[in-house]
Amino acid sequence: MQNGQGMSPFRWLIRAWLALSRRRIRLLRGGDTPAEGPELFVVSHPAGLREALVLASALERPVRFLLPESLARAPLARFLAARLGGILFDAGKPLSQEVLRQAIDVLTAGEALVMFADASAASQNSAAALAVSAGSIAWRVEGQHPGRRVAIHPVHLFLPEAGTPSREILIYVDAAIDRPPTGTATTQLESDKQSLIAALESRLRDNAFKLHPADVDYFLADLEETLRSGLREEWSSLPDWKQDAEGFVLSRQVVEWARQSNYLNPSLLLSLRVDLEDYRSLQRKCALLQLEAEQADSTLLSGWGRAVLWAETIVGLPVALFGLINHLGIGLVLFLAGSFRKENPRPRTREWIIRGIVALAFYAIQIFLVAHWWGRAVAGYYAPALPVSGVYLWRYARLARPQARLLFACTTLPAMKKKIKRLRQGLREDLDRVLASEEEKAGAAR
Repeated sequence: MQNGQGMSPFRWLIRAWLALSRRRIRLLRGGDTPAEGPELFVVSHPAGLREALVLASALERPVRFLLPESLARAPLARFLAARLGGILFDAGKPLSQEVLRQAIDVLTAGEALVMFADASAASQNSAAALAVSAGSIAWRVEGQHPGRRVAIHPVHLFLPEAGTPSREILIYVDAAIDRPPTGTATTQLESDKQSLIAALESRLRDNAFKLHPADVDYFLADLEETLRSGLREEWSSLPDWKQDAEGFVLSRQVVEWARQSNYLNPSLLLSLRVDLEDYRSLQRKCALLQLEAEQADSTLLSGWGRAVLWAETIVGLPVALFGLINHLGIGLVLFLAGSFRKENPRPRTREWIIRGIVALAFYAIQIFLVAHWWGRAVAGYYAPALPVSGVYLWRYARLARPQARLLFACTTLPAMKKKIKRLRQGLREDLDRVLASEEEKAGAAR
């Protein structure tokens, strides 16, 4: 067994490892936890060495763990399990009498024990199976030692998945299950036991980090439509393929996995939902650009037309900049004079006369300065360039800028569509990987 002093260096090493990996643990409490006495932490998250290390580091008192044997097969895993005070059991079978005896001994000695959910118990309902196991252990301890009360705390974990921006690990330790004094009659004892199991199961299902059921339904509907659109796109590229993807629906296995993951491992479900939202956002952006390109000038749809417009956009930029430099003074004076205000009290004809006078005055000053600095020959070329550059600047601002945006959209659309396809394929591969892992766990359990 581990005592407080023996665990201290090990807990320090765990915290150092988490600090090096830039992980931060935040411990949230739903109530007080006793510093001593038998205490059972029932974790709604599936078992794992990482989860056990995090809990050993975060909980204030030393704890021991019920861990599946499959987690302690490698030498390092066996060492960590031993340092955690792990009580190993076969996940594919009910807890043996030897395992139950060790767990009961831990609680009888006034220590703390941690139990995890069995992810492979999907068909049996993981929350119910965990509640039955935890309730039975606590009940046996209290039955063998009358007057001793085991504090049972539901615990919820949120461990961000790899690749997500969040680095914060959240642990919510719920308040202990409130239980009335135990009766003495056999029927009353059984009734109290079933009430305890029902209360624990309800608290385990009420994961502090789970998504709202409506959000899970939205995620499943969105996932179904995404996969359906992928099938539709793949099938449409096949010659003489007549099957319709409209009848495609998510399998019952996927739906059950999503609903169970919402209280077993909500961080995984949230990670998939974020990936799906990123895919949908990029898909909407691509659709808007596609619609804008199709409604634009037909020359944008041909490669030759786009080449001409690109050439005009690039070559015309220096001319537009030349016109901008030469007309900055004119624009500044007219702006200060309120010429560009929408609520201009001056008549429109008078306004244009004022603009013309200001422009001619600036033209005369600029031509005079050029002739003074560089000679009359240069001024002779510069004079007609002024109005021409002004007109082209107006055209460039009105036409070239929107065209350049559409040209950019038409150029990037193929790459964007390929990225959408990659995201959809990656989402499907992630889902297949998760389901394959669940099937492997279920097969190991059988």
